[in-house]
Amino acid sequence: MLAFLGVWIGLTTLLLALVMLLYRPAFTDFSVISVLYFGSPGALCFALLTLWAYRKEPDTDPGLQARRLQCKVTVAMALIAAAIVYGLIIFSRKI
Repeated sequence: MLAFLGVWIGLTTLLLALVMLLYRPAFTDFSVISVLYFGSPGALCFALLTLWAYRKEPDTDPGLQARRLQCKVTVAMALIAAAIVYGLIIFSRKI
């Protein structure tokens, strides 16, 4: 369940970061806090907890392989979302 929830949080976070990248009025304090304080860390936490919980299990179960893949995709989405927002912050100009 954590892997499934992590994927959706990661996807939502990535979509919000892409919206901020493409539509600058969406780049607000609320959206930055949502991505950097709640979305990316939450998705990373759920994904890494799931990977840690099943670290010693064998790879023979296809369901477990799919869950591990979900977690790895979640980690990638969360890191990309955080990188986009940090890039927006670093390269932003004062109005």
